[in-house]
Amino acid sequence: MSKVKEYSWMTKDKLMAYTFVALLILAVITIVMWWNVYAITYDANGATVQIGMSYGLTVLINCLIAVGIAVGIDALLYKVASDSPLNTLSAAVFGLIVALSYTIGEPAMRVSEVLPLLGPEAFIYVALISVVGMVVFKKVQGIKGRKYVNPAAAAKLVVLGFVGLFTILIPADHLVAGGLQVPSLAGPIGYDVIAGNGAAGFGFYLVGCFANPATPVPTTTPTQGDIFNLLFLSKFHSWAGGASSLAVIIVGIALFVLARRYIKWRITVAYFVSVAIMSVILNYAYPGGDLLLRLGFELFVGSSIFLAFFMATDPATTPLTYMGQTIFGVGLGVLTVLIQTYMGFFGGSILALVIMNFTSPFLDRVGKLKPTTEKKTPKLPKAKQFIEVKTYDCIRCGACMRVCCHKLSPIVIKEAFDKMDVEKLVKLNADYCDGCGHCSFVCPSRIDLKGSVLRAKAMIRKQ
Repeated sequence: MSKVKEYSWMTKDKLMAYTFVALLILAVITIVMWWNVYAITYDANGATVQIGMSYGLTVLINCLIAVGIAVGIDALLYKVASDSPLNTLSAAVFGLIVALSYTIGEPAMRVSEVLPLLGPEAFIYVALISVVGMVVFKKVQGIKGRKYVNPAAAAKLVVLGFVGLFTILIPADHLVAGGLQVPSLAGPIGYDVIAGNGAAGFGFYLVGCFANPATPVPTTTPTQGDIFNLLFLSKFHSWAGGASSLAVIIVGIALFVLARRYIKWRITVAYFVSVAIMSVILNYAYPGGDLLLRLGFELFVGSSIFLAFFMATDPATTPLTYMGQTIFGVGLGVLTVLIQTYMGFFGGSILALVIMNFTSPFLDRVGKLKPTTEKKTPKLPKAKQFIEVKTYDCIRCGACMRVCCHKLSPIVIKEAFDKMDVEKLVKLNADYCDGCGHCSFVCPSRIDLKGSVLRAKAMIRKQ
């Protein structure tokens, strides 16, 4: 009979299950909200005619395709590759993120085809992103033990790049009918129907972009209330997961509270603060614009709000330390605003995320707690008894670093021990460990961190 062991109540499977449920709630909200929404055209008499597949049905099928492909590839590789673990829930979470980070919905003023935004054409791209993300950025990238870029974000950029769709950086699909250009964020923005530079006012543009396409494009200046309702409550274009910013905020905060020790919520907070500050700076750099309009767009556009809660916090590709996470969030926010302002890429947060992912190995070194021989017992999460213990690769949540009695970095010590790097083990003060086991207790992947650190300690003392 297996010996009963006691660990923290949180496991990797449980964390993935909570995340999957959170994403599923957002998917259901979007599907319901968009179910009877269609792109429209006009007949010879000027009457509106529905075309294409329902927005909501497109999202539903996208979710089924992405999750099905992700889980299927995970299971297949588990069967044929001896070193590929079975991570069904992680694969399912990846699939939902791919589906919910895909742009859906044709704006009323759309005049050119750049990216398929509705089914069935959109299904091909969702499938491609899922395959590339699972094979290249989740499995192959993870062979060496660390993922450097967010799999969903990187796969989306690679797929769109290879099929020649990087013209989306210049949003040709968002041109206003009649030849008027998309208003630039690199200048004052306002609500007027026609701005002084010959472009549609930014507020007017947002209504034409995010409103229900069955609603006529307004001929009068939209109000702050109109824009708030679109950006915060219900958008009908952009990333499916960010259709309702309010829903993302409620679901995201609930997930953060439930799994606060294991989710890097500081990145999200730092991101929103830095985006807000950048918006204020740009508003003063281009006087005459409306600050609330700029803030509303930068904070609540679908790509920004969804990425901040459900992609930027990916534990595997973000820093371990609190300070590193804060810097990561600030960098992500600053880059997002700069890309959206000066490159015209209104989904710029995804490019910013991949760029910041590459800084994570360096940010891991920032803000480490200073090891001490003095012992201080931290508050631990509630315990639960387990008869069967399933071990996974480290998800880099950093929980072990916050419960060490001597402020060591157990996962970093384990990595150095696996490489037999005695010099690094000495610098990490691995010999301070007294074997309390708190690190193994809180690890959701059930890694024997205590054993690795104690063996590292013994290795140091043999030198």
